[in-house]
This record gives sequence, C-alpha cells and structure tokens, in this order.
Amino acid sequence: MTTLTFSVDSNNDIFLNDSGNLAIAAGVEAVKQNCEHAMKTLLAECVLDLPRGIPYFQQVWNGRPNLEQFNFAAVGALLAVEGVTQITSFESTLNGDRLEYQATIQTEFGTVNLT
Repeated sequence: MTTLTFSVDSNNDIFLNDSGNLAIAAGVEAVKQNCEHAMKTLLAECVLDLPRGIPYFQQVWNGRPNLEQFNFAAVGALLAVEGVTQITSFESTLNGDRLEYQATIQTEFGTVNLT
C-alpha cells in the first residue's frame, strides 16, 4: 500500500498541481513530508491528541536545554510516522538561539534525510 498525503510547498502550504488539482505526494516523498510535519508539531498542539508532538519548550527553550531528552522525543515522533521503519541516525545541536538537527530515516520506500 502506498502512503499518500497532500504535497506542500516551501512555505508548508498545500498547492494545486498543473492540472488544477490538489498536489499529492506518494511513497517516500509522502513519508518525508509527514516526518517534517512531525518535527514541527509542538507537544499538546493537537487538541484531539494532546500527547502528540515534541516538547520543544520543555526540553530546549525553557531554562537549560536538554538535547538528550529532545533527541529521544524527536526520534519517538519520527518512529510514529506511518511508513518509517527505523531511525539510523539523529543528531541535534544548538547554535545560538537556533536548534538544528540531522536525521537519517529508513522508510518502507527507501532512505530519507531531514535537516
């Protein structure tokens, strides 16, 4: 079964394809987009699924950053994405006030890299 999702542009907005229909991502591109959305979801942001999301404020931006706990939460969020089979690497760093991460993710459709 192929994973499908709405495609988004560089502004994270859905858009119309050349035929005037909502653009759809399939397979590895769909899983990659879903992983990107998982990394952007804040803990308790989804009112119908409060445990979903990453505790950015609690682990990174409140007091002393705890990147180990952030990494654990991020990997858990990525593993919960349909089509993800394994996280082969995940690293995060703080550069001033900017949190950066790199992840290599194995999916049912192939390998994707996120930054």
